[in-house]
Amino acid sequence: MAATLELMTPLTAGHPIETPHHPVGRRTIELTDQTRAGRLLGVDLWYPAEASAAEPSTYELLPGIAYRAAHAQHQPPARPGEFPLVLFSHGRTGMRISYAFLCEALAARGAVVASADHPGDALVDWLVGSNDDDRTNEVNRVADAHFVLHALLSGDPVVPIDVVNAIDHDRVVLAGHSYGAYTAFATAAGSRGVAAHDRVRAVVGLQSYTRTMSDGLLGRIVQPTLMVVSTHDRTTPPEIDAERPWALLRGRPTWRLDLLGAGHQASTDIAFYSDLAAHVPNIPDVVREYLEFTAADAEPTQGRTWRDLLAVQIATIWAFLQVVLDIDADEGFAEVQRLEDLASVSLRRR
Repeated sequence: MAATLELMTPLTAGHPIETPHHPVGRRTIELTDQTRAGRLLGVDLWYPAEASAAEPSTYELLPGIAYRAAHAQHQPPARPGEFPLVLFSHGRTGMRISYAFLCEALAARGAVVASADHPGDALVDWLVGSNDDDRTNEVNRVADAHFVLHALLSGDPVVPIDVVNAIDHDRVVLAGHSYGAYTAFATAAGSRGVAAHDRVRAVVGLQSYTRTMSDGLLGRIVQPTLMVVSTHDRTTPPEIDAERPWALLRGRPTWRLDLLGAGHQASTDIAFYSDLAAHVPNIPDVVREYLEFTAADAEPTQGRTWRDLLAVQIATIWAFLQVVLDIDADEGFAEVQRLEDLASVSLRRR
């Protein structure tokens, strides 16, 4: 793979998915877990920011392929106050920035969002053949979540102090897509000899991979949970990966949003990456093939664009958090009524 690629035009994410509620900052840090042979975790942080003249943040997908953020600014000061912390886990072959639109939007709503790469299960590992086996990944993913939460909640020299001070320790949320949802569920429940994390208030699973979880693990998840399910998901089909957890999850409330006709990548930025690829000359064949393969699971359905699908998921996630974290339950339930009137989704609550 070439070290750099010549770009024809400046690349940009365009408009945010929704009108921002307030500015968003972004920092990128690297955490080192000395207890696991110096395991390095790249972590992106999005957070409510002070208004500033900071430059737009830039996401680097691969060497030489980068684009300007839709909303995030480069390292402005964090806004004073305490905000819920959402720890987000990427899916298999993903990256910590593969959900930037969603993470920026949650930060704009009023959350600190952290997303770490999972070495051994990230995109670059799969492209070069250095990926780990499933059992190793599952152990590492849960340990990564514990380690990142400890760094953010207890402090670490590389975590900016203004971001640390912006975190509400009593409102911690685990979220993830696909295998990342496995990470969120397993961290909340405790898995493979690792205790359940005692700070977790809620869990969000997007197009969740759950088939390898035991009934006992799913039954130990007592926190309020939101499941987002794509009805045309070929990777984590609802009948395999959604019905069983929906029956076993014990948290109250627990919500389930079904996106009618949507595919597995509905919550990711894959469709956007596919759009970008048309503007990048000489993109490596292996990358183009990956984008073409995965973008098929993010195709617009029933007249909705990928931006439309993301907007519905963002609205649902935030309404859920408003209710279960006591942010603004009245506003959250008002959003629920709007969502329940949409013809393209089904929202169930218990």
